[in-house]
Amino acid sequence: MKRSGMGSLLFMGLGMVLGWLGSEVRPGPMQASTVDRTGNCIVATGPVLVEYDEGTRSSIPLEALYFLDYKGARLLATVPSYKGQGTKTQILDRFAERDLAADFGLDGDARPRFLMATGSLGRYNAGWAPLYVFETTTGQVAVYRMKVGDYGKSNAAQFELVERRRYGDAPEVEAQTRP
Repeated sequence: MKRSGMGSLLFMGLGMVLGWLGSEVRPGPMQASTVDRTGNCIVATGPVLVEYDEGTRSSIPLEALYFLDYKGARLLATVPSYKGQGTKTQILDRFAERDLAADFGLDGDARPRFLMATGSLGRYNAGWAPLYVFETTTGQVAVYRMKVGDYGKSNAAQFELVERRRYGDAPEVEAQTRP
């Protein structure tokens, strides 16, 4: 009789320890981004700000919409948000623009090839996702950040180049910008 009581007590104690460990060890929050392309255009999304809603006790991400145009060598970005006045609804605000030819140091004869994706900086991201743009003919990558002004009042967004550098054993830019 004492053995079965000890076994039950042991299993109950083990269950409590496993339950406590399960409550303490939580996976990081899931993040998703969308990237799509057609012809000479690429579209991507990624968070730029994460706010906490006290009412629902949940995080609410605000995302940017990025559009890369190969032929124009330009990168456009906006932060969609809901604005309603009477029967009129507006989701998209003005687009901020970056000149990729200038950002990557490309001359007028260059035929650039771009790839684009959003990422995560883990606990160092402060709610924003970097946008990575690769230019494969010069072997460069640039990191962009979409900054949002006072959320709710105005989406006076700023689109800034954070960093640009070569990746891997990429050849020199001058040798790769010729037609």
